[in-house]
Amino acid sequence: MKHFKIFIWKEFLHIWRDKKTLLIIILLPIIEVLLFGFVLTSEINHVSLGIYDQDNSDWSGELTRSFENSRYFDLIRLYNEQDVEKALRGNRVKAVLKIKPEAEKSLQMGESGIMQLLLDASDPNIARTIEVYIMNMSSRFMKQAGNRKNLLDVQQLMYYNPDLKSVFKSVPGLMAVVLMLICAMMTSVSLAREKETGTMDVLLISPLKPGQIIIGKMVPYIAISFVNILMIIALSVFVFGVPVRGSLVLLFLFSGFYVVCALSFGLLVSTLVNTQQIAMMISLAGLMLPTTLLSGLIYPIRNMPRWLQMLSGVFPARWFVETLGHVMLKDSPVYYFLQPLGYILLITVILLLLAARRFKVRYD
Repeated sequence: MKHFKIFIWKEFLHIWRDKKTLLIIILLPIIEVLLFGFVLTSEINHVSLGIYDQDNSDWSGELTRSFENSRYFDLIRLYNEQDVEKALRGNRVKAVLKIKPEAEKSLQMGESGIMQLLLDASDPNIARTIEVYIMNMSSRFMKQAGNRKNLLDVQQLMYYNPDLKSVFKSVPGLMAVVLMLICAMMTSVSLAREKETGTMDVLLISPLKPGQIIIGKMVPYIAISFVNILMIIALSVFVFGVPVRGSLVLLFLFSGFYVVCALSFGLLVSTLVNTQQIAMMISLAGLMLPTTLLSGLIYPIRNMPRWLQMLSGVFPARWFVETLGHVMLKDSPVYYFLQPLGYILLITVILLLLAARRFKVRYD
């Protein structure tokens, strides 16, 4: 244990003395969050829509079928207020259209506001698009029926993000991208540097076991990553006004699992290459685009082809972005994000097993 502690301390000192690397680790997250936070936007063209029909009349059935036959929506029928709450909070739907009781009779009497639209505004671009589409489709349906009344009441119903601020979606999601790139790149470069300079042989003849070497390499970057997490959260809250409605303890806990997953990927890369340059290129090329594009940060996962949706599940950033939405914006109960957490842990275990196997094959 004494040798292990000395090794970890040596890693901290090495990072501290390498001013350029330390500068990259500290400044890169700040620059990326500030840059993308101000300019990142997204668009959608296909969403899941919940229908809560409290009227159950012929008219409400025809209206429901008009949405069901649209290529813009996947309809999910809901049957009570509890279903509505669970569907919105659990990301099962992005909007719920509530048809009020006796809506057909109210319509015949010339009343308006017989429907209500509930929107999950944690992604404001999706919320805006859904509102426009549903308003247009309902107006078209009513014109065909010979009625021009305004049926929708959408005031004060933007859940989780009432002002529709884009940064509520983009800035927390950037945490996933930044942590993955920083952790994977720095870890892969660290071990590659040991091989490139010949110091790996010294480590291997030391009293340390291969597992201790791997853990010792990870511990300093885990500590630095938590500093990055703290900085990103501070920027999100104090610069962009993004709320943290859930538990900070849960946020740091799940972020820690994600950091370990990213470090595991870096370790696996380092066992495959012998130079720092190649390690950095693989980490950047293999993670930058997939993490950004397949995480749901820019483009909704449901808009992608089926094979890309399946591929996105391999990248832990997708599940971490989903978890951040639950914790930061929705304050969801823990059971809502146990599934994405399970996927992150599964990917972590697979990466660590592959890295350990590769490490033993090459150095035992």
